[in-house]
Amino acid sequence: MTIGIIGFSRFGQLLAKILKPHAEVLAYNRSDKSKEAKQLGVKFTSLEEVCQADWVFVAVAISVTEAMIKKIAPLLKKGALVMDVCSVKVLPAKWLKENIDNKNEIMATHPMFGPDSAQNGTKDLQWVLCPLRISASTLEKVKDILNKLEVKIIETSPADHDQQAAVSLALVHFIGRGLQEFGIAKQQITSLGYERLLKVNETVTNDSWQLFLDMQKYNPYTKEIRQKFIKSLKKVNKKIK
Repeated sequence: MTIGIIGFSRFGQLLAKILKPHAEVLAYNRSDKSKEAKQLGVKFTSLEEVCQADWVFVAVAISVTEAMIKKIAPLLKKGALVMDVCSVKVLPAKWLKENIDNKNEIMATHPMFGPDSAQNGTKDLQWVLCPLRISASTLEKVKDILNKLEVKIIETSPADHDQQAAVSLALVHFIGRGLQEFGIAKQQITSLGYERLLKVNETVTNDSWQLFLDMQKYNPYTKEIRQKFIKSLKKVNKKIK
């Protein structure tokens, strides 16, 4: 089996690394990432060749995912499975449905980890699946590989994913960026709670600013969650006064 990865930044490279033992991996990136691909033992090639893979992962920034889906639609091999790995799901699911022909299968997915959290392996980390137009046999093949990665599979709808991720992901990144803006740093006198805050800050700020903006902008539930959190801080501060 062949797996194509479109977008070969930090997460695309992680995806290649963990999937390589289970398939031949082809990678494409608009800028030259042939050196990184060679180090991982995967083939860096053209977009056209990547689109001829059995499974195709779209792993570009959320803000350009729709455009990329439209671009690859006419290039795909008949019967190929197309998946995204965005940290939001409602809009990518819509883009897949609207642009990928019925001759192909589609599924929205979200690996709930990144290069930092998966540096010691993927065991017990979560991978969300939102089946859209996919046969039972193909879905089982996907789950079989994910089970070999020892991840916890969560099957749900795009809306349910975004509602929960608005709190478990977007809010955490919002807090982490706030801690960075505050200037949180290591100090001699500390506590377990403070060390956890430092870890939150470190984890989210290692990701790009574009990812942060995209998960705030393209998840329809994040604005309400941010406003609710800010309001709660004001309430607590008012109680102190």
